[in-house]
Amino acid sequence: MVTIMNRFILRERTPLWLMVYGVYLYFGSMSLRHAARALEPLIARSHVALWLWVQRLGHMAEMFRVDRRSVECFFVDETMIQHGPVKVWLWIAFDPGTRKYLGFHVSATQNALAAWIFLKRLRGRYGRKPLYTDGGSWYPLAAKWARLNHTVYGEDLKALMERYVEAVKDRVECFDDCFPCRRLEDCDLSHIHNWLSVFTLMYNIIHRPARFYTPASKT
Repeated sequence: MVTIMNRFILRERTPLWLMVYGVYLYFGSMSLRHAARALEPLIARSHVALWLWVQRLGHMAEMFRVDRRSVECFFVDETMIQHGPVKVWLWIAFDPGTRKYLGFHVSATQNALAAWIFLKRLRGRYGRKPLYTDGGSWYPLAAKWARLNHTVYGEDLKALMERYVEAVKDRVECFDDCFPCRRLEDCDLSHIHNWLSVFTLMYNIIHRPARFYTPASKT
């Protein structure tokens, strides 16, 4: 880890700690421009530079994951966002026991295959956990393919999951629910994945509320 960070610092004019601090300010301020202005007493960087920092730190953020032993269940939902002028689906996994995001997935379609790809990735990362979703028709088949025990949650738990979906969408509101892209035809969506990876890390580290009831702990 230290070797990787040292290489990262040597390649960049800006120290790594300052890049992390700038990205922290961005995710706490809803604006790249506001974060850049807050950095001015320390270093002068544009809002474009901060966006590039998010992209570069996205690869490092992937190394910091939630401990699989602490995960009790998967709450999964999906929402639509814009990728330039194109609509795509953002799949979100959350563990209400630790109140942490477990992962994201972006797909061009909303169907059982897209859901299965996401669930398979979750299972590989965190093991076989109970799966809770809304009444989406694509989840039962996807859960069967992923060999996960699937339950449709009630209205109270649905409201809980929707709050955490909304937390992601509130962050995306800073660019009008649209991830800008200049090369849509051959885009591999890596810039979206990098942003989501950093968002996950920042949220999971900064937000440390108390533990509360989950279906998996029901007696």
